[in-house]
Amino acid sequence: MNNNITMGAALILGLSLSGAVHAEGGLVETTDGGWTVTPEANWNNCGRTATNEVTAGPQAPRDIDSNFGTNPNKFRTAFRTSKMNLCDIHYHWNAEHKSAAFSVKVDTGNDHSGFAVVAPASTDPEVRAANDISHLLGPDAHEIGVMVGDTIEVHFVHTSCNVKYEELNPDNGLGNCSTSVCANPQLRVVAQVFKVVDEHADVDDLSHPMAHADGRVIYNGSTTGSKYNNGHCSPLQVTWDVKKTAATISAHGLAHWSHEHKQHAHAVRELVTHDDLLSPIKSRDEHDDD
Repeated sequence: MNNNITMGAALILGLSLSGAVHAEGGLVETTDGGWTVTPEANWNNCGRTATNEVTAGPQAPRDIDSNFGTNPNKFRTAFRTSKMNLCDIHYHWNAEHKSAAFSVKVDTGNDHSGFAVVAPASTDPEVRAANDISHLLGPDAHEIGVMVGDTIEVHFVHTSCNVKYEELNPDNGLGNCSTSVCANPQLRVVAQVFKVVDEHADVDDLSHPMAHADGRVIYNGSTTGSKYNNGHCSPLQVTWDVKKTAATISAHGLAHWSHEHKQHAHAVRELVTHDDLLSPIKSRDEHDDD
């Protein structure tokens, strides 16, 4: 990437390092119904001054079954994806967002704790390594961090910058979403939760977002990943487009796509639950891309 990249692009590049800040300790229930590994003194305090004034914009991920939010910082909803460019596809082991369809809490003991359609077969690192779906491709495939039966949340990231996904290096992650002449783009993320299965799957790979055949939620939030948490807010603005139901994805297809695109399961940002760190969601159940 060009050496004269501006601060906005540098911030986005940092987002691809989702495992750079590791959560420690087990999950704890917060008083407002959340689930966190952040020390109690810092619960939902990532965007407040010492006098409790809200400084951060709306954050993500969230419980998308709740429309409530009081964050005072507003920004324009990003363009529909048909007017933007796909710049990154990645996925997280366990869902970052929560909905009725993926509400099973999974405590992994590390920064992959999140929500699932059903509980995973195991969270033990040795068991998971022995059953990693990479084994479906043979001994030379890199570890992916996913087992059959797991839940993943896939993010199809779109940017207002003039880029072509097919020409980008997957190693750059979200750094592909900005350029030296487009350092502060609009970002829109289409998010879909999948259960990984070994047969009869809805999709076989992650080449493009699955068609929106049912309800979804659109809201203004931020970037996610374990780089940020309830003690450290993200400064970047993202329009989220999250499907409320889960689908299934082929384990072999996911393994093959991951190997081809140098991908593995990313870490999870803990759920944001405090009202003044969330944007209000307008009631909607639309199927067309807007």
